[in-house]
Amino acid sequence: MNKNNDSNSILDVLLNTKFNMGITIAFIAFFLIISPLLPGVSWFRLGDFTLDMVNFYHTVMIPFAFLLILYTTDLLSLPGFAKKSINISTIPVLLLTVLGMVFFYPTSTQYADYVLQALRDVWMLVVALIFFIGLIYFPIKEKQRFKLIWGSYILILAATVSAGIAAVMGMVYEYGNLFGYSSIPFFNSLVNSWGGLQTFLGNLVTSHSHEMLPAVMGGIVAVAAVSFGYEKLNSTKRTIVNLGMVVSLFGVIAMTYLYIISSFGTYVIPTLFAFGPYGMDGLAEDDTMTGLVGWGALISILGLYYTTKNEERSENRLLILSEFFVWLATMAVMVGVGYAIEFNEAFFGFATPGVPPNGGPGYLYDMAYTNGHLLYAFFMMPIIAGALILIYRYSSTAKIKLLSAYLTLTGVVIGGFGLIYYVINLHWVLEAIGLAFVVLAVGVSALSFFIGESSRKQTSMRTAHT
Repeated sequence: MNKNNDSNSILDVLLNTKFNMGITIAFIAFFLIISPLLPGVSWFRLGDFTLDMVNFYHTVMIPFAFLLILYTTDLLSLPGFAKKSINISTIPVLLLTVLGMVFFYPTSTQYADYVLQALRDVWMLVVALIFFIGLIYFPIKEKQRFKLIWGSYILILAATVSAGIAAVMGMVYEYGNLFGYSSIPFFNSLVNSWGGLQTFLGNLVTSHSHEMLPAVMGGIVAVAAVSFGYEKLNSTKRTIVNLGMVVSLFGVIAMTYLYIISSFGTYVIPTLFAFGPYGMDGLAEDDTMTGLVGWGALISILGLYYTTKNEERSENRLLILSEFFVWLATMAVMVGVGYAIEFNEAFFGFATPGVPPNGGPGYLYDMAYTNGHLLYAFFMMPIIAGALILIYRYSSTAKIKLLSAYLTLTGVVIGGFGLIYYVINLHWVLEAIGLAFVVLAVGVSALSFFIGESSRKQTSMRTAHT
């Protein structure tokens, strides 16, 4: 009898969504905090991520993507089969991720690393598919709620599909990078018609990285809107939010289409409004589409701001405003700095030394932006945006919420100005200080799950004794 009770207790824990979210965000916070101790993990290095950093990035961001799926499944009250399947996947996904990190470094265990990470990636793809099926069922089960939050729902659906496509691109890239495609004659002939192996792999990895994060960020915006209760707003304000979601939706669909035809085909993404020597200056078409995801978020804020009016607790209002500030800061970095560089590529030279059109005299500053914005806008901002939503919905402690908000605001401001300083002077310390505050905020969000749970257990024990 006791064995059966123990088994049931373990199963209850494994199916507990809040527990699984807690250990996942704790996993993310732990790896962020110990990252300076990991071999090859150097956050600030001019230019793109090294292989070691790419591996670390996936160690953090794949569990983060899983966390968003886990949270949204609970938020939208998706069917039981989806909840159970996704909850039960938490420990396997985290365990495979850890083992992948462990076996990544020794040369003798690299094959094991490939197998473990491939298993994790396939598992995640299955989780995403189950999540997608659950989403399809949502309008049938929740007809009235769907009518109120249709904009967010459709954006979540599109973001899930786009992120899934980006994940498949990454898996196809890894297979081709490791083994080539000669064992798949039909596909190999297509790859040759698209420019050959190296051209295809280059296009594929670019599309994977450029598509995944905007899709995830669009999903976060939609999930945040539902979390903050925009369905309770009056029809005018709710329409503004849904309009913003539609703009982001268009951006997600357009960028997904562009990245598919530029990877699995011969389409070359053009530069819009080209001018300057050899037409180097101008805005890349895909950056225009990914930018729409952010513009949609800013439109949504105009309506979402009024959700703060429905909050009686000041710490909840501050958390919501902190979330909006993260979106604004991300756009300031991506558009305010990124677009300025793109319109001056004759100087910045696509982070390549040389003379236009093969490079530019200010290439080091572009390399600083490449490194700085990957860390800020494509790494820490999505994580803290997700963490704030978790704290808002699950933390019962006002001090935790206030501390998280203050750490976030401080880190985002210092990190944002630090990024600008990094691009201008090639000094990264100020941005590093800002991101350290953001990491602390993520750590606080992880603690909030266990502090709140501990307090409730003590309260229940005191009640039982009295």
